[in-house]
Amino acid sequence: MAIYSTAVSDPLPVVAVWAGFVVVQALTGWYALRLDGERASALWVLPLQQFVYRQLLYLVVIQSLATAVLGVRLRWHTVRREGTFSTPTAPGLLPSP
Repeated sequence: MAIYSTAVSDPLPVVAVWAGFVVVQALTGWYALRLDGERASALWVLPLQQFVYRQLLYLVVIQSLATAVLGVRLRWHTVRREGTFSTPTAPGLLPSP
């Protein structure tokens, strides 16, 4: 809708609203990262979230709705595991005999 509004009418209001949302999200994201004691350097990708992640999320929702409406039964997928796993043996981690 934003792309259509930008193409048909004055793009300034659409861009201003989008920028306002990005600023609010950046401020709340910065505050959350600050509370967690993390660096706020990851916030530079926030504007991309509006275009990439949300569209991917919409695609998944549409696919799920189509699957539910059509009544397609989905199977559980199994994960193929390879390799070995070993636990570290440190003093105090093993139960006493």
